[in-house]
Amino acid sequence: MYKAICDILQSGEFSVVESFNVPNRDAQYERIPDMLFESQVGNYLEKWSSDLGQPGRLWQHQAQALKALGRGENVVVSTGTASGKSLIFRTIALHKVLRDPSSRVIVFYPLKALVSDQLIGWRELIRGLGLDESIVGQIDGSIPVKERDGIIENARIIIMTPDVCQTWLMSRMAMPMIKTFIRNMSTIVMDEAHTLEGVFGSNFAFLIRRMIAARNHLLSDVESPQPLQFIAATATISNPREHMKMLTGAKFTAIDHEAEGAPRYERVVAHVASPEGEELKVAKELQQSVLTNGKEGAFITFVDSRKGVESLALATQQSVESVDDLSDNPLVATVAPYRAGFTPGDRRSIEEKLRSGEHRGVVSTSALELGIDFSNLSVGFNVNVPPSRKAYRQRLGRIGRNGPGAFIVIGPP
Repeated sequence: MYKAICDILQSGEFSVVESFNVPNRDAQYERIPDMLFESQVGNYLEKWSSDLGQPGRLWQHQAQALKALGRGENVVVSTGTASGKSLIFRTIALHKVLRDPSSRVIVFYPLKALVSDQLIGWRELIRGLGLDESIVGQIDGSIPVKERDGIIENARIIIMTPDVCQTWLMSRMAMPMIKTFIRNMSTIVMDEAHTLEGVFGSNFAFLIRRMIAARNHLLSDVESPQPLQFIAATATISNPREHMKMLTGAKFTAIDHEAEGAPRYERVVAHVASPEGEELKVAKELQQSVLTNGKEGAFITFVDSRKGVESLALATQQSVESVDDLSDNPLVATVAPYRAGFTPGDRRSIEEKLRSGEHRGVVSTSALELGIDFSNLSVGFNVNVPPSRKAYRQRLGRIGRNGPGAFIVIGPP
């Protein structure tokens, strides 16, 4: 699809107001930190990096972040989308609980959809280490209350949403198993930390302080307790160190874009003009063009209304189905809507079909703006100007992860 959209932009069929290229960048590497070899995590990373053709090496920012975490520092990793931030906090969390079986870790994700998606990555790493998958447990609104006590009791790493932590976990502090978990809590991870702003951020800041106070109270009989360590990951915070200090009250080391070692593929960014009020029509025509002319990859289109998502997905699908000769062109039923309000099962089905290629495009609200990974997305569209610079960068980051990509903003000239 990348070549198809480039040809479409150059054809003159659509009015391109402006375009520019985000250049590619080669990877920068550093050695796997020595301290990780104190558990089987180090040997796993050695083999994993060898399989990728870079034996014993991680991307520069990954290695630097892990070294800082090994020194006991609080770390915020503020590098681009698809730069391997999850690997950092997953490996250090597992390293900690393997070295100290009593250690417990909480990993916060802002959305239930992210919890389910990220659990897949956690389990892949756990299987690679030869561990039982129960070492990581999921607690969010989709997990029945009667099952949560068993998860808290047995898992060493809990991935959860802040709202469930606030309303369920912290309201049960009298329970012995909850006390034990909070007392042994060594690390708090905050993924997609840029979402922790405004009222949501204020509520989260109060939650963190409640957790710190509860832990300190439960450890009051310990002479020199280990300090609680914080890890945060984000792609779009202007002042990550200051932001995280306001959220947690703690000092942070920032590993930012200056240290980033992840490779980056070239991306074309363009503004395609549409008459006022006809943005969805132009988007439909562009989607049909890339579906018809692009043989590989998939697209994602962002629309900031549920009604717009549904109507654009349906209109594109109907338009594609009207193409005369579809005998050798698997275009029928290839575009799916994605928005809040779908059941978890429906969302997972769409995600799986998009990854497998059964769906060749998805039209979404901001529900797919955050870190759910689709490596085959090579083209992105945005109907009208994104609502903020943060949203723009997040949406741009969805495409071009495994090859060149293009991101097109559709709006009045």
